[in-house]
Amino acid sequence: MRIKARMVFGLENKEIVRRILDSLGLETDERSKETVTLFIDDPKYNQLKNGLLRRGIEPFEVKEKYFEKKELARAELFNMAPAGYWGYPQPDVNMEDWQRASYDIGTACPLCGFGAVQNRPYFVKGTPKFGRNDILALNWTYEFLITERLRKLIDQAGLRGAEFWPLIEYRKNTPIEGFYQLHVLSQLPPMSPSTEIVDQKLPVAGPKRCSCGKFGRNLALDQVYGVGVPIIYKRESVKGAKDFNLTSEWLGLYDAGPWVIVSHKVYDLFEKHDIKRVGFEPVIIED
Repeated sequence: MRIKARMVFGLENKEIVRRILDSLGLETDERSKETVTLFIDDPKYNQLKNGLLRRGIEPFEVKEKYFEKKELARAELFNMAPAGYWGYPQPDVNMEDWQRASYDIGTACPLCGFGAVQNRPYFVKGTPKFGRNDILALNWTYEFLITERLRKLIDQAGLRGAEFWPLIEYRKNTPIEGFYQLHVLSQLPPMSPSTEIVDQKLPVAGPKRCSCGKFGRNLALDQVYGVGVPIIYKRESVKGAKDFNLTSEWLGLYDAGPWVIVSHKVYDLFEKHDIKRVGFEPVIIED
């Protein structure tokens, strides 16, 4: 694993930044001329950062994990996370409205309000616009939405652990042809105690932390690299894992929910058919 850092500079110091970049032979990112992306083990990373700090410029950094193909090839399970989004659940006036439309509110924690179980399809506005993508996540819920093509590929591969739920056009109250929610059914046992999960700092305005554990917890940040620590499972606990699974743990703040853990078969299928807009991070399995 390597750590990739994306530095964002802003426009106010662009001439100074440009001179430093030129001295190091670095180019800004193709899509944004205000950012540079490089691995933190590249000597130029510290040279750039130190050069900026000496001139009073402190860039905003976003760090992410990068896995070599050989690391991904030997992983048994992955955390599959969204890397692209479309649309919002309806009705979208208040959070309570779309939740009541698609969830059993009675299953939510009465104190923090998290933990409700979806029991009906999502209502969405209009036909999804996916471009060339076959999978995107629904904003606010982070549930995966897929095309007919990907549904057929999953079916043909015999992957288990999920169903295909229709998406309902909100104004017409009719199913939308060619698009589905990938509704994951299987749930894994709790992660290994070796997985470091911590309480997040809660905002002043909002739900309070309670004993249900479904709000305000997340993976700890690695103190050296500033990225989330890995998910770890005991081998015994994942013997019954399906191809698509949910974590028992709810992770996140206002976006709290179970994460999706998938088999190597899912990773292989997505690689073979060039399915983009998701990220795969290997899960560690302890013997």
